[in-house]
Amino acid sequence: MGLNCTFCNESVINSDPSKGHPVSIAPYGVAHSYCAQQDLLYKRVFQGVRIAELDHQSFLELKEMVLTEDNVRSGMTNHVDLF
Repeated sequence: MGLNCTFCNESVINSDPSKGHPVSIAPYGVAHSYCAQQDLLYKRVFQGVRIAELDHQSFLELKEMVLTEDNVRSGMTNHVDLF
């Protein structure tokens, strides 16, 4: 009995290198790094923010913050407008 990936249910030991290395996903168990990353993309999670779970207003606020930060970093503006 081996350790199987939480997401694809295939063995993580001596597995296909394209699936990445074994990682531990608390509290679920072990997974291939590729499978874990794909799961986060599917659930639309970035840096712990569960984007798909935001209500519409919170999503719009996050979007505005990201666009403002992008403008500051790209030099389009040197200040942040607060509304």
